[in-house]
Amino acid sequence: MPEVLIPLTFDDLPVKPPLVGRPRISEDLQQTVALLVGWDNSTRRLVRCSPSGVLFVCQPTVKGVVNIEANDYSYNWSHLDILTSEAMILAHPDNASRIWVNKGIAAAPDIGLPLDAGDSIIWGLNNLNSLYIHIVNTGEKAIVVYTV
Repeated sequence: MPEVLIPLTFDDLPVKPPLVGRPRISEDLQQTVALLVGWDNSTRRLVRCSPSGVLFVCQPTVKGVVNIEANDYSYNWSHLDILTSEAMILAHPDNASRIWVNKGIAAAPDIGLPLDAGDSIIWGLNNLNSLYIHIVNTGEKAIVVYTV
Protein backbone atom coordinates (compact mmCIF):
# COMPACT_ATOMS: atom_id res chain seq x y z
CA MET A 1 0.00 0.00 0.00
CA PRO A 2 1.26 3.52 -0.79
CA GLU A 3 1.93 5.95 2.02
CA VAL A 4 0.58 9.49 2.34
CA LEU A 5 3.72 11.63 2.25
CA ILE A 6 2.04 15.03 2.55
CA PRO A 7 -1.37 15.00 4.21
CA LEU A 8 -3.94 17.08 2.31
CA THR A 9 -6.12 19.13 4.61
CA PHE A 10 -9.60 20.42 3.83
CA ASP A 11 -11.22 23.06 6.01
CA ASP A 12 -14.67 21.58 5.42
CA LEU A 13 -13.61 17.93 5.98
CA PRO A 14 -12.28 17.40 9.49
CA VAL A 15 -10.28 14.19 9.80
CA LYS A 16 -10.32 12.50 13.20
CA PRO A 17 -7.85 11.57 14.43
CA PRO A 18 -5.69 14.08 12.56
CA LEU A 19 -3.27 12.55 10.06
CA VAL A 20 0.21 12.24 11.47
CA GLY A 21 3.28 10.51 10.16
CA ARG A 22 2.91 8.56 6.94
CA PRO A 23 -0.36 6.61 7.05
CA ARG A 24 -0.91 3.86 4.53
CA ILE A 25 -3.75 4.27 2.05
CA SER A 26 -5.26 1.60 -0.16
CA GLU A 27 -5.88 2.09 -3.89
CA ASP A 28 -9.66 1.91 -3.47
CA LEU A 29 -9.51 4.67 -0.85
CA GLN A 30 -7.31 6.76 -3.17
CA GLN A 31 -9.93 6.39 -5.90
CA THR A 32 -12.73 7.34 -3.50
CA VAL A 33 -10.92 10.48 -2.37
CA ALA A 34 -10.20 11.41 -6.01
CA LEU A 35 -13.94 11.22 -6.77
CA LEU A 36 -14.84 13.45 -3.79
CA VAL A 37 -12.32 16.20 -4.51
CA GLY A 38 -12.16 18.77 -7.31
CA TRP A 39 -9.25 20.98 -8.36
CA ASP A 40 -9.84 24.63 -9.35
CA ASN A 41 -6.25 25.33 -10.46
CA SER A 42 -5.51 26.77 -7.04
CA THR A 43 -6.93 24.60 -4.27
CA ARG A 44 -8.59 21.26 -3.77
CA ARG A 45 -12.29 21.52 -2.99
CA LEU A 46 -14.79 18.91 -1.92
CA VAL A 47 -17.46 18.04 -4.47
CA ARG A 48 -20.81 18.63 -2.75
CA CYS A 49 -24.09 16.89 -3.39
CA SER A 50 -27.61 16.82 -2.03
CA PRO A 51 -28.84 14.09 0.37
CA SER A 52 -30.26 12.23 -2.64
CA GLY A 53 -26.81 12.14 -4.24
CA VAL A 54 -27.42 14.76 -6.91
CA LEU A 55 -24.55 17.20 -7.41
CA PHE A 56 -25.29 20.78 -6.44
CA VAL A 57 -24.99 22.99 -9.52
CA CYS A 58 -26.52 26.10 -7.97
CA GLN A 59 -24.89 29.33 -6.88
CA PRO A 60 -22.61 29.13 -3.85
CA THR A 61 -23.65 30.70 -0.54
CA VAL A 62 -23.19 34.47 -0.26
CA LYS A 63 -20.39 35.34 2.16
CA GLY A 64 -20.65 39.13 2.10
CA VAL A 65 -21.50 42.35 0.27
CA VAL A 66 -19.20 45.32 -0.26
CA ASN A 67 -20.66 48.72 -1.21
CA ILE A 68 -18.13 51.01 -2.83
CA GLU A 69 -18.63 54.75 -3.32
CA ALA A 70 -16.05 56.89 -5.10
CA ASN A 71 -14.91 59.79 -2.94
CA ASP A 72 -12.77 61.26 -5.72
CA TYR A 73 -12.54 61.31 -9.53
CA SER A 74 -10.78 58.28 -11.02
CA TYR A 75 -11.32 56.27 -7.81
CA ASN A 76 -9.55 52.89 -7.67
CA TRP A 77 -10.65 50.04 -5.41
CA SER A 78 -9.20 46.68 -4.53
CA HIS A 79 -9.86 44.48 -1.52
CA LEU A 80 -7.84 42.70 1.11
CA ASP A 81 -7.22 38.96 1.21
CA ILE A 82 -10.63 37.21 1.32
CA LEU A 83 -11.04 33.70 -0.10
CA THR A 84 -14.06 33.36 -2.37
CA SER A 85 -15.33 31.29 -5.26
CA GLU A 86 -17.34 33.89 -7.19
CA ALA A 87 -18.04 37.60 -7.16
CA MET A 88 -20.93 39.49 -8.71
CA ILE A 89 -20.04 43.10 -9.56
CA LEU A 90 -22.92 45.54 -10.12
CA ALA A 91 -22.65 49.11 -11.35
CA HIS A 92 -25.17 50.97 -9.18
CA PRO A 93 -28.39 51.69 -11.13
CA ASP A 94 -28.22 55.42 -10.23
CA ASN A 95 -24.72 55.92 -11.72
CA ALA A 96 -24.37 58.54 -14.45
CA SER A 97 -21.13 57.10 -15.84
CA ARG A 98 -19.61 53.67 -16.24
CA ILE A 99 -17.27 51.76 -13.98
CA TRP A 100 -14.41 49.54 -15.10
CA VAL A 101 -13.62 46.13 -13.60
CA ASN A 102 -10.59 43.93 -14.09
CA LYS A 103 -9.06 40.78 -12.67
CA GLY A 104 -5.39 40.54 -11.77
CA ILE A 105 -4.37 44.05 -12.85
CA ALA A 106 -5.63 47.53 -12.02
CA ALA A 107 -8.74 48.68 -13.88
CA ALA A 108 -8.86 52.03 -15.67
CA PRO A 109 -10.81 53.55 -18.58
CA ASP A 110 -10.30 51.20 -21.54
CA ILE A 111 -8.47 48.70 -19.29
CA GLY A 112 -10.87 46.01 -18.15
CA LEU A 113 -14.56 45.49 -18.67
CA PRO A 114 -16.90 48.51 -18.73
CA LEU A 115 -20.16 48.33 -16.78
CA ASP A 116 -22.82 50.95 -17.38
CA ALA A 117 -25.45 51.84 -14.74
CA GLY A 118 -27.31 48.67 -13.72
CA ASP A 119 -24.97 46.29 -15.55
CA SER A 120 -23.51 43.34 -13.69
CA ILE A 121 -21.15 40.45 -14.24
CA ILE A 122 -20.30 37.30 -12.28
CA TRP A 123 -16.68 36.16 -12.21
CA GLY A 124 -15.12 33.09 -10.68
CA LEU A 125 -12.37 34.23 -8.30
CA ASN A 126 -10.24 32.43 -5.74
CA ASN A 127 -9.56 35.60 -3.78
CA LEU A 128 -11.26 38.99 -3.65
CA ASN A 129 -7.86 40.72 -3.74
CA SER A 130 -7.58 39.89 -7.46
CA LEU A 131 -10.60 42.08 -8.29
CA TYR A 132 -9.98 45.71 -9.26
CA ILE A 133 -12.64 48.38 -9.83
CA HIS A 134 -12.18 51.86 -11.28
CA ILE A 135 -15.02 54.36 -10.77
CA VAL A 136 -14.76 57.39 -13.04
CA ASN A 137 -16.80 60.04 -11.17
CA THR A 138 -17.15 61.12 -7.55
CA GLY A 139 -20.26 59.73 -5.86
CA GLU A 140 -20.70 56.84 -8.31
CA LYS A 141 -21.06 53.41 -6.76
CA ALA A 142 -20.33 49.73 -7.28
CA ILE A 143 -21.62 46.74 -5.35
CA VAL A 144 -19.68 43.48 -4.95
CA VAL A 145 -21.39 40.33 -3.69
CA TYR A 146 -18.93 37.53 -2.95
CA THR A 147 -19.47 33.88 -2.11
CA VAL A 148 -18.06 31.13 0.08
